[in-house]
Formats: sequence, C-alpha cells, structure tokens
Amino acid sequence: MRTRITNCTLIPGVETEEHIPFIPNAEVQVDGSLIAYAGPADHAPAFAADQVIDATDRICMPGLINLHTHTPMTLLRSAGADLTLDDWLNQVIFKLEAQWDHSLIRTATDLGCMEMLRFGTTSFCDMYMYTDTIVKSVQENGMRALIGYGLIDTDGSCKDLEIGIQLARDWNHCCNDRIRIAIAPHAEYTSTPELMKAAAKAAIEMKLPFHVHVSETMAEHEGCIARRGMTPLKYLESCGALKAGVIAAHCVWFSDEDIKLAQQYGVTIAHNPVSNLKLASGIAPVAAMLKQGCKVALGTDGVASNDNLNLWEEIKLMPLLQKGATLDPTVVTPAQTLAAATSVGAKAMGFENLGLIKEGYIADLILINSKTPHMTPSIHLESNLIYALQGSDVTLTMVDGKVLYRDGEYLTIDAEKTLREAKTGAEDMYRRYHELNG
Repeated sequence: MRTRITNCTLIPGVETEEHIPFIPNAEVQVDGSLIAYAGPADHAPAFAADQVIDATDRICMPGLINLHTHTPMTLLRSAGADLTLDDWLNQVIFKLEAQWDHSLIRTATDLGCMEMLRFGTTSFCDMYMYTDTIVKSVQENGMRALIGYGLIDTDGSCKDLEIGIQLARDWNHCCNDRIRIAIAPHAEYTSTPELMKAAAKAAIEMKLPFHVHVSETMAEHEGCIARRGMTPLKYLESCGALKAGVIAAHCVWFSDEDIKLAQQYGVTIAHNPVSNLKLASGIAPVAAMLKQGCKVALGTDGVASNDNLNLWEEIKLMPLLQKGATLDPTVVTPAQTLAAATSVGAKAMGFENLGLIKEGYIADLILINSKTPHMTPSIHLESNLIYALQGSDVTLTMVDGKVLYRDGEYLTIDAEKTLREAKTGAEDMYRRYHELNG
C-alpha cells in the first residue's frame, strides 16, 4: 500500500531539539511500511499512491508509545479504587486475576488495543501473563508491541523464566518485526536473587530488553534496603541486570544515587504519573532525572490503576507535576515531553527507525483534529499540543503503513463484539469475586 497524506501540519518529532518543530502545508508519503518523504508539500516528489488522505486541519505526528502497561487489565477497570497498593493487589487484583482464562485475556487485550488506537498509541510495552494470547491479539490487530511474561519467583526455582524465554523463541521479531519480546521479572519484592540474575543473563545473551518495576512505592524502596542492604536499582546492578537494556517502570522513590546510576547505565525510566497519583505512590523526580541526562519515557500502567489508556493525560501531567513539585515553571519542556511519549520509548523498545516522521523510518503515525474549540486559537501550538489537546482529537492511527483506526471505525478489530464480550466477561468476573469474598 502506497499512501499520500496531504495538506497537513507536520510534526516530524523530537529527539534532542529544544522546541517541537511544525511544518505547515506538508505532505507525507508512505511506501509499504516505511516513510518515503515527509516535508513541505511544494518540495514533495511525484508519488503514485494507492490512497490519498486529505489531512486539512489535521496535525500529522509520530504515533505515541506507551512504555509500561498491563493491557488485559482493561476488564479490571477501576477495581479496588482508593486502596493502598498492597491492599489493592492482595484484596482485589490478585483475586480477580485468578479467574483469567485465554478467552477473557483475548477480549481484554482487544479492548485495550481499541482504546490505545483511539487515542493515538501505536506501540506499547506490556508485562503480564497469558502472553501467547496477547501476542495473537496484536498479531491480528496490527499494533506494535514489546511483550514480556511477568516473571515471579519465591523459591529460587526460576520456573517462570523458561516461559519468558520460550515466548521470545516463538515470537520475537515476528509480523514484519511489529512484535518483540522482553524478559520481564515483575519486581525485586516478587522474585529471588536467583531469578533476577538468571533473567539478566538471559536478556543479555538473547539481546532482549529487560522490563521491571522499580521503586514504585516507599514501602517497596525501603523494604528492599531492609532486605538487601541497597535500593532496588542498586540491587538490579548487583544482579547484573543493568548491563541489559533496562526499562524501569515507575522509579518514584529514586535517590540521587539511583538517578546517577540510571544515567550511567542508560536505563530508560517509564514514568506513569496518573497511576502513581491514584495509588498515592508519590511523584517521580523527573525534572532531576532529565537534568542528570536520564532517558525518560511515558506509560499509563494498567487500567485498574489509571483508569484508562489515554497517554495524553500522562503527557499533560508529566510537566505539570514537575513544575508544581519544584516551584519552577521552566522545568520539563514541551519538546522533552513529546520525546518521552515517542522517540525515547521507541529506542527503549529496540527500534532505531521509529518515533519520528522522516524518510526511512517506520510509518507509525497519527492524525489529530486541530480545528476544535480547545485547540483554538493555535498561536502557541507547541503549548497547545501538550496542555490543550485531548486524546479524542485523534482521527487516524496508522501502524506499519496500515490504517488501523479512522474516524470512529476500527479496521482490524470487531469493535461491537469486543465491547459486548468485555461487558459480560467483566460482569461474570465480579460476580464470582463477590461470591467467593462476600
């Protein structure tokens, strides 16, 4: 498929730029899964397209990358609200998760992918169970994903690790490289040193990303110091894990030494501001991380603690929280925020030609309606993009050169069936939960 997107305002994306670039009256040409041209329309070469998309009053920009989530938790939306993380997990979430089967996981994953596509997310990094079923959903719906089986170990047997390794053997780089696999130990407090060391070794040998929760809560952070005599990140270093390509979710309670260590090893921090606020986990020191030169990306976490997969909420909160916490309105720029939602996450997933709209890059992009009351006037478009834009403004989502969502229509997912089955599946789960727990 060859596609021309005409008459758009183009945001090529940001890596190290101080400001977000905008190119008016632009054209984007997509040849198969790659971008052939992106720039001013009057400089565009001749291009015979199979389809032409008129993007008048639309912004064309890189698709968003959700670097930390648990997609099937859509069926647990709002479960255990207003509980501490420990009570939330043990009293509600783990008991609901005990009811999962492949059918429910498939429905829940399809629902999560619908939500992400609707809000302009083209790639996501997932840690969960029933991962073969998650992979099959992504295989069919056309999204891009980095998927890891959540490894837990209490006795040093490392049983889960073989599941994670087999997942990589079966699926890594499949579907034109849309699907990649990570080694994903859940956290320090849910695993043994034997697992963490073996997982790190496997990730390094197989050249896979290493996705793990780190210092999400004060209790986790201080508990690790009590158990191990060091912070969770320092513990990961002692296990050899930081030599892998680490995606560290949360990092709310990082010390100054942790921040320096993350920068030293090139750890990508997956910042999840909405979930951290809802669970009262705290506010990650993102301004200090960026000042130190750390790589910071964005994630939603699971829907049960968010309660949606709308990454635009994280985009707005990322700079706002840092400005409020530091009393400095100049920290965390729009360009840093957009990079966190796009190019930084792309590299953490292992893609060197993703997260920007430029020649030779993968055609994962979105169109956004800029002709709305809340985007008017657009004199300060850079600020509008971060603080005014709504996820519902996304009108088209393309992955690998293929349109997956457009103007309310899902082109690869049966939306009516998914919504129906999600409703009945969740109702059955809660009914059984209440029968068992009173």
